[in-house]
Parts: sequence; C-alpha cells; structure tokens
Amino acid sequence: ALYNWSGQERVLVNLEGHGREAIVPDIDITRTVGWFTSQYPVLLDVDGKAEVGQRIKRVKEDLRHVPHKGIGYGMLKYMSSDDATSSWSLQPEISFNYLGQFDQDLENGEITLSSHPGGEPLSDRTVLEQPLNVNGMITAGVLTLEIRYDSHVYQQQNVEKFARLLQESLQEVIKHCASQERSELTPSDILFKGLTLEQLEQLTEQTASVGELENVYALSPMQKGMLFHSLMEPDSGAYFQQASFDQKGSFDVAIFRKSLDVLTQRHEALRTNFHQFETGNGPEPLQIVFRHKNS
Repeated sequence: ALYNWSGQERVLVNLEGHGREAIVPDIDITRTVGWFTSQYPVLLDVDGKAEVGQRIKRVKEDLRHVPHKGIGYGMLKYMSSDDATSSWSLQPEISFNYLGQFDQDLENGEITLSSHPGGEPLSDRTVLEQPLNVNGMITAGVLTLEIRYDSHVYQQQNVEKFARLLQESLQEVIKHCASQERSELTPSDILFKGLTLEQLEQLTEQTASVGELENVYALSPMQKGMLFHSLMEPDSGAYFQQASFDQKGSFDVAIFRKSLDVLTQRHEALRTNFHQFETGNGPEPLQIVFRHKNS
C-alpha cells in the first residue's frame, strides 16, 4: 500500500509494541498490568514487481530479524554513550501499532465494553510524533484500522487514497493465504541458520518429489564423522548393522504398515533424509525433515 501510494520501495516505519518480552529469565512479568510499550524503526524494503507471496515472506523475514521485537532500541538510543548519534536520529514519518485481539478477554472475563461514548482518546491539540499513524485492533471478530494524520502534512484526499490502497492490499493478502493448500516456510521457521529465502525455496523445490518440507537441521558431529567414513570407504561395514527376524503365524500387512506410519509420524527422525545442498559457504550436507513420509 505504501509503495503504490508513494512510489517508494524503501519506507521507514515506526513500530509500536507492548514491550512485554520475556528477555530476563529471573523477572516474572505475568503479575504486572498494562503495556510497557516499545518503539523501534523498521525499514520496509518492498519489491513492487514481486508476487504477493514473495512480499509477505520478505516482510516477515525482515521483522523476524529484529532482536527481541525491538525492545532494546530505546536503551541504545537514549542511554548509549556512543557519540555516533546519526544512526539514532532517524525519525520515521509513519507509525504502525497493532493493539491485538480483544475478543478473548471480553468473552472469558467479567469486563465488558461500555455502551456509553468515551470521548476522543487524544486532544485535538496533541502534536503527533509521526505525521501518519495507523492503529489496528480486532473487536467483535472484525479488524478495524484507524488512521490519524497531521493535516499540515497530508491532505484528506491523499490519506483516503492510502486507506483504500491499504484495504485492497489486505484483501489481496487474505485471498492469497486462503488459496494456499499448505503453509510455506521461510528461513526463520527452520533450525538451520544461514539459508536465504531464495535458497530455501530452491531446497524446497529440489526435495518436493519426496514430500513437504517441515524443518532443516545441520548434521551433528557424529553424523559428519559417519558421512566422512562413508565417503572415504563406501564398501566399509562400519556403522552399518542389519538384523532380520522370522515370524511364525499370520501377518496382517495393512495393520503393520499402518503402525509404521503412526510411528513415523510421531518421530521426525524417521521422516528425515540427508541432502547435499549448495549454501553460501559451499556444498553442505543437511538433514531434511518432511511432514509426512509413508512406509
């Protein structure tokens, strides 16, 4: 929406969060009330020509890379003794705050919304820190977005155009996600770190014939040693053990196969393949875990 509205592919946005992140193990925040509020800038880098799925993944990864959801930015900005303050002087012109979903609290608690008007939450004389503010929340099963803006900076018809573009973009995202048969992974979803979004898509495509990818691991030191000996001496019997059993009596193949499928679904080690993949550091063997793997 911002790209279609302004034509800029890179936009700095101030994100606001509740700040209730469990970053200190010894501090219990469950018995505290209210928001601590964290604010931090995020650079949205949007490729206007990319498909909607690619844009979703790119923004998701950019947000996942923010440490602790930005809770340390305020300390770095206001308490740092670093003289190089130019990097902290960036001031986004747009602010976004998703307040959350209030339905669950209202349904399960004794507190209800008042039917009486509460008045304006802000004074008309309040100076907006960012000229354009977008606040979202869900009540009664409906997502509501409120846009506040500085009339000295933006004209009403321009803000209305942005609101229409924002609504169209949300509908586009919903339509895309609802049409997908299964969820798609991005690098922050897997345990192996170091793959780019493009590399993960390439790996997913290479292993698609086996099944749907669930996770990616690096090899353990023992596994690397076993792989080394296997490559050096392919005919060696080291690390290879095989046992056979004879059964007397009836044997139900269907039940036996079903039991194997249940066992495989329970333990991801039984749904794992080893795959040689070209990473940024050269070829590397990886453990590929698949969601389903029938016997």
